[in-house]
Amino acid sequence: MQRLRGRQRAWGSDVRRRGGAALAVTVLTAAALTGTVADTATAAPGAGPAAGPDRTGWHSSRAAGPERDEDLRAVAALGSRDAWSVGYREQPSGTDVPVAEHFDGAVWRATAVPAHRPPGTAEPTGQLTSVLPLSARDVWAVGSWNDAAAFQDRSLAEHFDGRRWREVPLPAEAADRSAYPTALAGSRADDLWAVGGTAQDRISAPRPLAYHWNGSAWSAVDTPDTGGDALLLGAAADRRGGVWAVGVGYDAKGEGHPLTEHWDGTAWRIVPAPHTTGRGETLESVAVLGPDEVWAVGATATPDGVVGPLALHWDGRTWRAAAVPDVRADLHSVTAYGRDGLLVVGEQQGAATPAFTMRWDGAAWHTEPAATDPAGRGASLFSVAAVPGTRTAWSVGSTLPQFDPPWRPIVQEYAGPPAN
Repeated sequence: MQRLRGRQRAWGSDVRRRGGAALAVTVLTAAALTGTVADTATAAPGAGPAAGPDRTGWHSSRAAGPERDEDLRAVAALGSRDAWSVGYREQPSGTDVPVAEHFDGAVWRATAVPAHRPPGTAEPTGQLTSVLPLSARDVWAVGSWNDAAAFQDRSLAEHFDGRRWREVPLPAEAADRSAYPTALAGSRADDLWAVGGTAQDRISAPRPLAYHWNGSAWSAVDTPDTGGDALLLGAAADRRGGVWAVGVGYDAKGEGHPLTEHWDGTAWRIVPAPHTTGRGETLESVAVLGPDEVWAVGATATPDGVVGPLALHWDGRTWRAAAVPDVRADLHSVTAYGRDGLLVVGEQQGAATPAFTMRWDGAAWHTEPAATDPAGRGASLFSVAAVPGTRTAWSVGSTLPQFDPPWRPIVQEYAGPPAN
C-alpha cells in the first residue's frame, strides 16, 4: 500500500477542515502501518551539544541511526541524562517498524523495541506517536500497527522496564474501526491516560478515544458525545489528579473547532473553547503550568487555506484565545519551560526548512530560529520537551514533509536564557 508522505502529524493541518463523508486526516495516522523490528541497540557517533553560555538557541544533535527513512514524532525527558524519543523507520520493503531512542547524557542510543506481529504474517509492523517516561524503569509509548488483512489500523502500547521493551495489550475496538492513540498523560504508575481517536475503516466517522492504565491493565473509558466527528490529539496531567485533552471537533459543514476535555477524577467533560467562525481550527498539544495556567496550541486556517498559529489560555475559569506572532505556521507541540514559560515548535508553510519555534517568557512571545547548521536543513519539528531542572529542551522531527527521499530524523537541543 502506498504510504502517504508527510508527518502523520497527529493528523496535522488536515484535521482543521473536513470535506464530504471522509475525514481528511492524512488517513488518520497514515493508512499503511507496516514494518519489522529494530533489532539492535546502537549509539550515535557524537554527543549532543553542550548547553553552555556560548550555545544558546537551537542546535542539531545526532539521532541514534541509521539516519535514513526515519521519522521521530515524540520526545520526553526525565532529566539531563535521561530522555526518550519515539517514531518509526521505513524498511526497504516499504513497511514500518517502531523506533525508540534513549539519551544517556552523552549520546542518543537506539533500543530494541518490538513491533507487533499479526498472526500469519511474515513481517512485524508498528509506529509510535507518543512517549511518557515516569522513571528510568517505567516508560510507556503508544501508537498503531497495520492490520493489513482487515484493512484497519490497531492500537499499540509498549512498556520499558529498565531492561527491555514489551508490548502491552490495549482495549480492542470494533472490527471495522481503526484506533489511533496519539498522546499519553499522567504522573503515577497506576494512573495513566492515552487519548486519540478511532475511525471507521481508517478514515470515516472519527470519534475520540480514551484508555486508562490502573497499574495492571488498560481499559476504555467513555468520553462525552461531541455531537459529530471529533478526535483528541494532545494531553497533559493537571497536577491535581486530573487530565486535560485537546483536539478538534467538526460541525455539520465540516469546519474544525477547537476541542478541550477535562478528566476530573470521575468523568471526562467537554470544556467550551473559543472558535473563530469561518475558520478551520484544531488543537494539537497542551501544557500545564498550574491550575489556572494551561496552554493549548494548534493551527487555524482561512477558507482559502491561509494557515496561522493558534494558542488558547486557560485561566482557571475560561479558555481564551491568546495573541501570537503573525506567521504562516502550524503549532504542533508545547512544553512548560521554567516556572512561567513555554516552548512551542511547529512548521512554517512554504519554507525550505519548515521548522518553527517560539518561546513564551511569561509576558510575551519570542520567535526563535531553529537550528541553522547543515544538519537542520529541511527540518520539521513535531514534538518538544523541556529538560527538568535545566534551561535546555529537546525537539524531534524529520525531513519527511519535504518529500525528498531519503528522509532522515531530526533531533535538536535548545539552550535558552535562564528559566523563569
